[in-house]
Amino acid sequence: MSKQFVYILLISLMLFFSFLGGTCVFQVAEARNSECAREMLEHKNWVVPTFNGELRTDKPALEYFGMMTSYLIGGINETSARFFSAFCGLLLVLFTFWFVKRNFNAQAAWWSSIVLLSSLHLVLQFRLATPDPYLILCHTLSIYFFYEGWKTGRWKWYAGMYIFFGLGILAKGPVGLLLPALSIFGFLLATKSFTISTLGKLKPWRGIALILLFSLPWYVAVHIKTGGEWTNGFFLEHNIQRFNTPIGKHGGSFLLPFFFMIGGMLPFSVFVIRAIKSAWKNIRNENVNLLATISILTVVVFYSVASTKLINYIAPAYPFLAIVIGTYLSKLLNSESVKANIKPELYVIFLLGLAIPAGAYFFIKNTPPFETKSWIALFFLTFPIGMFLSLRFYRTSLFKCLTTLFLTFAISTFIFFAGPFQIVDNQSPIEKYKAYIQSHTHTIAYKSFDPAFAFYAHDQIPVFTDKEKLKAYLQHNSDVLVLSRAKNLNYMDSIPGLVPMAIGHDLFSTRSSGFYHSK
Repeated sequence: MSKQFVYILLISLMLFFSFLGGTCVFQVAEARNSECAREMLEHKNWVVPTFNGELRTDKPALEYFGMMTSYLIGGINETSARFFSAFCGLLLVLFTFWFVKRNFNAQAAWWSSIVLLSSLHLVLQFRLATPDPYLILCHTLSIYFFYEGWKTGRWKWYAGMYIFFGLGILAKGPVGLLLPALSIFGFLLATKSFTISTLGKLKPWRGIALILLFSLPWYVAVHIKTGGEWTNGFFLEHNIQRFNTPIGKHGGSFLLPFFFMIGGMLPFSVFVIRAIKSAWKNIRNENVNLLATISILTVVVFYSVASTKLINYIAPAYPFLAIVIGTYLSKLLNSESVKANIKPELYVIFLLGLAIPAGAYFFIKNTPPFETKSWIALFFLTFPIGMFLSLRFYRTSLFKCLTTLFLTFAISTFIFFAGPFQIVDNQSPIEKYKAYIQSHTHTIAYKSFDPAFAFYAHDQIPVFTDKEKLKAYLQHNSDVLVLSRAKNLNYMDSIPGLVPMAIGHDLFSTRSSGFYHSK
């Protein structure tokens, strides 16, 4: 085991696992996923996903299986909900190091891994209790294993590809197969190896059997158990409808996914144009970079065409962009004479370093409920300091310049999760008032409530939409906590027998959560 691999392992452990349970599950998707897995475990049900007692058709079961397993080992808490997401991140970086070292060299493997670990968005993705970490890992490994099979002709690699196709389908549905398969198909066409001989080596009938083995049993089981309701909800609403119609306000222009990718992979994504140009010059001799470029374009173009556009949708392209940039940086370091070519990009990064603390200050200053905590922006001063040092080192050593750039973002990411992220979380109504949930005999909701409270209630929260039924419930039960959530909670004043306990502004939302106790 090389020193570089050990360093990548230790840095990955630090970034993915430190302070993993330091914040509550205030993000809506996290809250629903975490509670869904808890309910499934409570009812010893490994087939039908439910949230607050109702069928949840949003996602397939792989993430729930991961969380339920973690709950059994570590208990029901935030760390357990996120543990296997972080583990997926660790595997992604280590396999990327292995893959690039195997097909290029140790230096290219090092820089490809460094590019991944420098991305705050990638690290954040793998610290959330969502299905995306599982999908990204399955998507990436299926393509890595395909390439190893294509290069060596050994079917064991193709078998791994098919297994991860199946797990990808179990992680997030059809895209778990469609996107990597399109990337592989494009590569076979580009290399003129889409032939009968190649298809014979792929053994597609065996492959289909493996895909079905790792995905179909659960889909069939949930279809039967729900009478087809889950199947219709998932495929029609959460796949076809999302592709054809923007969900919520998540639409945008054709180019938006490209900008998502550049923003999500900062700082090293500033080298993307030079890196792709460099890869293109040697594309005939570097099949890995050809495959990586096609994999990037497949993801970006697919979501450019799709109506719903979210930055996390683009994340399966990140490992392949890291490979293209990492191999470029490796070549650059072996050719110090051309280092002046990247000076404009370094100035862009320096300006970005100056903008981050300023942007954080104004964002915090104008975002309830932490308008008075603008001092949080001081944590982000590591960015301009690091960018300044990186520019200084550029004069004498490109290696020190790029290493300082990485350390700046890695340390800043660590500080972000150790400090600002937890400070912000402490201002959320969930963190402030979640103790209320378990201190009352009954907890109910009127009209709406933040889904995170279901996770902390460890029980179903009945939701009333009719005022008269709510009043009747309050008359027949004592020690009742009533939750509600809206932009304006004045309507709660018209309900007799309720005493307001607290109202808190939800993070990154226009709504507030209210807490009321029956007299």
